[in-house]
Amino acid sequence: MRYPFKLAVVVGMLFWMVSGVSLAADYPTKPITLINPMPPGGTLDLQARSWASIAEKHLGQPVVVVNKPGATGMVGAVAGAQAAPDGYTLTVASVNFTNAVEWEIANGRKPPFTYDDFVYLGSFTMSPTLVIVPFDSPFKTLQEFMAAAKAKPGQLSYCSGGLYGMSHLPIEIFAKATGLKFRHVPYSGGGPCLSAVVGKHVDFAFQYPPTTIPLAQGNKLRILAVAGARRLKSLPGIPCFKELGIDAEYYGWVGIAAPKNTPKNIVEKLREVTKKVAEDKTFIEAIEK
Repeated sequence: MRYPFKLAVVVGMLFWMVSGVSLAADYPTKPITLINPMPPGGTLDLQARSWASIAEKHLGQPVVVVNKPGATGMVGAVAGAQAAPDGYTLTVASVNFTNAVEWEIANGRKPPFTYDDFVYLGSFTMSPTLVIVPFDSPFKTLQEFMAAAKAKPGQLSYCSGGLYGMSHLPIEIFAKATGLKFRHVPYSGGGPCLSAVVGKHVDFAFQYPPTTIPLAQGNKLRILAVAGARRLKSLPGIPCFKELGIDAEYYGWVGIAAPKNTPKNIVEKLREVTKKVAEDKTFIEAIEK
């Protein structure tokens, strides 16, 4: 009497395996959700929507960006890690993943997710931050800004997209390298932080080129320096930290990730699409404008 049961189990497993392979081969057959762990308006949001608009042309299905901010990206990251590994829920990955996990470990806490909860499909940007101030700020150069900060320790305020995130750590590194002290005002993401700079609610911030440069071109804020080793092609007149003798470089990477155990052929297809998007002129122009 046991053999029919065993046979049914084996047949059921084979059916599941064959069906799974078939579904993966036909992927995608419905819209794909792309979780952005940060709020609208920041560099992750711009890059996510730029990636989605081009990726859906290669995939033949809509890619819908859903913002799930909170805890410097951890809320959205956890949602992405816990999603079904079927290729229909992806996550915008970034250096915030690294920062969040390492900060939890450093403080003796178990991280809500780990690197191994994801399979990484590729990164498409590795960018330095830009030192920015309100457009009518009295600081016209980084030297003027640093002189004021030295004269008034702890009085100049800055915003970030969240504690220990990709726009907070660069300033801590800068402060340590220069011996300066500032007052931190954390926001829920890069978009709200940029609004705070434009609205003169804080004195400065370190933010990323894709969302910062258009505001500078519109005379909404001023860029004082590039926190990297060389000038940007899109900002040839803005000095970089290395030429100014400041050892405080910081680069934030952004990419796409899927939950672990996503079928191999789906992962390979998404990696191929991510590579095509990263090389697309429209995507490059959106990021470098």
